[in-house]
Amino acid sequence: MDISYFKEFVILAETQNFWAAADRLFIGQSSLSKHIKTLENQLGAPLFDRTSRKVELTQFGELMLPYAQSIARLQYEYESAAFNYLNRECAPLEIATIPVIAHYGITEALLRFKQAHPTVQVNIQEADTLIVREKLLDRACEIAIYRDSPAYLEHSPDKERQLVRLPYARDQLVAVLPPNHPLSHADHVELPQLSEEMFALIPPNTLPYNLCMRACQEAGFLPKVYFTSHNLESILDTVRKGSCVALLFTNHLNFPHQIDFGDQPPFVAVPVSPPIYTTVYLSYRKNDTLSSAAAYFIEFCKQVRAGLPGGMEEAAP
Repeated sequence: MDISYFKEFVILAETQNFWAAADRLFIGQSSLSKHIKTLENQLGAPLFDRTSRKVELTQFGELMLPYAQSIARLQYEYESAAFNYLNRECAPLEIATIPVIAHYGITEALLRFKQAHPTVQVNIQEADTLIVREKLLDRACEIAIYRDSPAYLEHSPDKERQLVRLPYARDQLVAVLPPNHPLSHADHVELPQLSEEMFALIPPNTLPYNLCMRACQEAGFLPKVYFTSHNLESILDTVRKGSCVALLFTNHLNFPHQIDFGDQPPFVAVPVSPPIYTTVYLSYRKNDTLSSAAAYFIEFCKQVRAGLPGGMEEAAP
């Protein structure tokens, strides 16, 4: 029996759902189901009651859960100790990423990884998705973190087949409005309703800009761009002062911004309808052998996302 099955048991007990657990573990539902069944056969009794809509622990599962949590924690600890010993002089880990990683808990993940593995030097290259993906394909980095939206980013099937992509976080496009805007209390906004507005956007030649421009054009108008900036604080401050509206992603607004807004709510985020989603991926080249540092970083991020021992539950997306 694979000892990692205990980790999968812990996550399924937390989520009570095979789909959600498989998503957090980056494995297929059928594989997860087989692993849990193997674990149950080895232990001699069912761990879960599968008769209800939710997957719930049996009494035996409740008894075994603390042991599984201890085993998952111990596995991470001994694997970390072995990794640190064997990689005392490893080459730097090159990661290319979109600039707003703090908004997705990725900055915190990198700091925690560095604390756990001080022998690994991590070099970060920041750029827009359109550049990051090419860096990965050109082997200028081992790991890439970038945003994708199937409906709004041109794809090359030949390039996509070269990559493994692990979904790390999902985003939705929102209209960011001043608190006194007529649509600020709406539960959604359709882009044609904003056709006469002035817009603040992330700058041209980036995926967010291209996505927003294309979405507006498909809605029947060419947006009047008042202001562009890579600095989200500047965009939000411009919206707050009533000069314009912005189109951003939900996670852009989750990170504490360094602006003194006073007592008044600085802005209101209203989902765009029909919804426009993007996904932030952790990606690497499919047919290349990863360095031990890269392989361990990917495993570390899985721990982060799953909220497992050794990860960072409070920062998981």
